[in-house]
Amino acid sequence: MSKTLPLAEMSQGTIYQVLGFESETSVYAQKLHKMGFVKGTPVSLAPVAMKDPIVVQIRGSRVALRKTEAKHVLVEGA
Repeated sequence: MSKTLPLAEMSQGTIYQVLGFESETSVYAQKLHKMGFVKGTPVSLAPVAMKDPIVVQIRGSRVALRKTEAKHVLVEGA
């Protein structure tokens, strides 16, 4: 059974899929959508020592996001 959670709460070693945003009209949603955070895109937490910002791997790139930004993205994991 899959579990929906904010991007900021992902566990390392698991691949999730982007489901969408808390609010599609927020500034963060528009910015992150342009960066490739599109529904169905695989995303995972990159192995780094920092807790904030977090670094995620998406579409072959690494993106650093503050947890305050990452909490607006909803993902689904296995």
